Parts: sequence; structure tokens; C-alpha cells
Amino acid sequence: MSTGGLFLSYHSSLITYHVPKMTYKENNDPGRIARVGRGAEGWLRTIFIEDWSLKLLALAITLGLWFGVTGQRTPATVRLSSVLLNFRLPGEMEISNEPPERIDVILTGSKEALDRLNSRNLIAFVDVSGYLQGTHNVRLMRDNVTMDLPEGVHINAIDPNHLVLRLELRQVREVPVEVEFSGKLPEGYELRGFAPTSSNVTVRGPASHINELTLVRTQKISLDGLIADTNVAQVPIALNDNKVTVSEPVIGVSLKIGEQRIEKDFSGVAVSEGSGMVARPQIAIVTAYGDRSVINRLRSEDMKIILDVMQDGAVVPHLSLPSGMDGRVELRSTKPTGFTIVK
Repeated sequence: MSTGGLFLSYHSSLITYHVPKMTYKENNDPGRIARVGRGAEGWLRTIFIEDWSLKLLALAITLGLWFGVTGQRTPATVRLSSVLLNFRLPGEMEISNEPPERIDVILTGSKEALDRLNSRNLIAFVDVSGYLQGTHNVRLMRDNVTMDLPEGVHINAIDPNHLVLRLELRQVREVPVEVEFSGKLPEGYELRGFAPTSSNVTVRGPASHINELTLVRTQKISLDGLIADTNVAQVPIALNDNKVTVSEPVIGVSLKIGEQRIEKDFSGVAVSEGSGMVARPQIAIVTAYGDRSVINRLRSEDMKIILDVMQDGAVVPHLSLPSGMDGRVELRSTKPTGFTIVK
């Protein structure tokens, strides 16, 4: 290859320069020497002096990028705190004690990969699937702890590096539900009854925990401000034992709420037999129970005791009330307690 009279020849890795011979006249030509000198000076000036600030900035950026990339790939170590701990358990086994829920993990890898990790997104799995029932001192090592880590990142150490684990057989059974209440109904109202959608629920957990459980309670249902029948669709089951799980974590509860009821005695209430026969005695004292507003409006002459004769000959009294009061008042007792019928 030739460039301006300069010949280069390549042989293997050796570069040989072939400079054409000059005549004596050419070598001693002052004009040519001056031109060559000025060309070299301009070439050096262009490289080292002209636009030196831009060249220096470009050099700095290049070096910064080089150091940045090199630094990101340099092996580093980081400590991640509060990594969630989970266990791969044997079938039909449960953990009955309280091992640590979180651990610290020391990881090694490229700085770029480590910077992307977040302890809140990681789970450390401990494989104890081969353990038998009983208490075990479990060492936490790279051999039995696995994590979903980027390629090239490895577990270096774990803190704490051991824990105590107690395994028990899993037990399942049904227990009754007890509904709990809080607050108070407005004055003049009462809770007449309630009915949960499930009176029993299935619980599961370590045998020792389930054997101590006799019932489960709901979270408290507030009665504040309720004046009518109410259906509470989702009432959580309140479990104080985090080792026990329940098949139905929420249930529904129907509340029967109405006006407060009272008892009141009414004297001089007439007594009669339904078919027209004569009743003895013909006057009685009645104790009635019902809504306060209804009982307070009721008078002795508004009601009557009717005697019914059953197939076995027993005489049973029931209360006859004015229209609109049926179902709101009930007969609690009579004096006398017994009646006869004269044919």
C-alpha cells in the first residue's frame, strides 16, 4: 500500500516501512523541508492544542463510563435485612413453635445485580421436608436455603445461621362458634336473638394447639345505633393462635332487634271455653309480655282467656287480643294456674 510516496508492506505481524529514495537535490530543497516541518507542526497542533477543552471532556466521559461499567461488574457483597423465611414441610406436619419469621442474608455478586435486589421481594425457603415429628436444631446454610436470585448472585452467609423447629402432626376438627357483641342499642330497644350462618367451623393446626381449642369467637359486632333487624354479612372469626387456621374465616350473623319488651299483670280478665261451655273460674289475673308501647296501651277488657280442650283432656289457656296486637304480646302466666270446664 502506498500513501504519498510512503510504502508499507505487511509480513506476518511485522510492519516494514519503505521510504522512497530522494535525490540529493530533493534532500537539500529548503522549501520542501519547510513544508514538511510546517505540516508536522500543524498535525501535532491539531491533535494536542486545538479544541483541547472538548477533547479533555470527551476523555473524561470515556474514562467515567469505563470506570462505571468496570465498577458495576466488580464482585461486591451486600447484607439484606428482614428477608421472609418460609419452610418446605413434610406432608401432614405443622410447625408448633415460633421460629424466626425473617432473617438477614449476605449475598455476593456483581454490584449491578445486587443493586437491583430488594429484601421485601425475596423469600428464603428452608427445606425440612425430610424431617420427622419432634424438635430439631436446624442449621441455615447454602445447602438447604434457596432463594430466587439473579444469575451470578450467591448466598454467602445467613444470620441467624440456626433455629429450633418443632414439628407436630396436623389435626383437623370442628368447634362451635360464639358470637361476640360490643356497644349498646339505643334506649328502648333490645336484641331479641341472633343466628350465625354457621354454628360450627373446621379448624386445623398442630395437634397440641387444636386439642386446647374448645371454641372460636367472632370479632365483636357493634350494636350502637341499631333499631331494627340487621344482617351482618361478613363477621371475621377472631383467632388468637396464629398456628390455627379456620375453614370459614368469616361468617354471617342475623340480628333480631326490636322495641324493648316488658311484663305487666292485668286483673279481671274474662275466661271462657271455645265451644260455649262454662269455665271455672270465669275471671283470672293475666301476666302478659310484649312490646312496651303495646303493653302500655293494653287494658284488661281488651283481652280474654280462651280455654282449649286437647285430645288428652288437658285444658290449655291462650290469650285473645284486639286486632293488630297478635304476635306482639304473649301470655306468660295466669292466676289461678288451672281451669275446669263444666258441661
